[in-house]
Amino acid sequence: MKASYREIKEETGFSEDEIINFRLKYVLIEMREGELRQQFVYFGETKHPNFIVSDEGELFWIPQNELKQLRTSTLIKEMLEHYSLHPNENNVIMGTLTLSDDQTPFIQWGSLIDPKVF
Repeated sequence: MKASYREIKEETGFSEDEIINFRLKYVLIEMREGELRQQFVYFGETKHPNFIVSDEGELFWIPQNELKQLRTSTLIKEMLEHYSLHPNENNVIMGTLTLSDDQTPFIQWGSLIDPKVF
């Protein structure tokens, strides 16, 4: 998590103590052009209103009700939709982009829970 906090500080100016409830929320997996791609999506909260100037581009807050209109990947859109339907889920959620038997893309969702069997 230290690397995540470091990136947040570098790109936004927010320090670790300005972010509360910071946690891994989603692990997203997909194959693209023979390459396994994975994304680790963290959620957190802050009352910090302003960003620093960054080489990453212009940063700005997006109201929650506008998230579905973002131009982003299908996997991220589906993750946002999943979260809107399950906002109180406490487990880390794994989302795997795959194909159905009729070759239609869909996301398999599952909670990552320690089975404590080993």
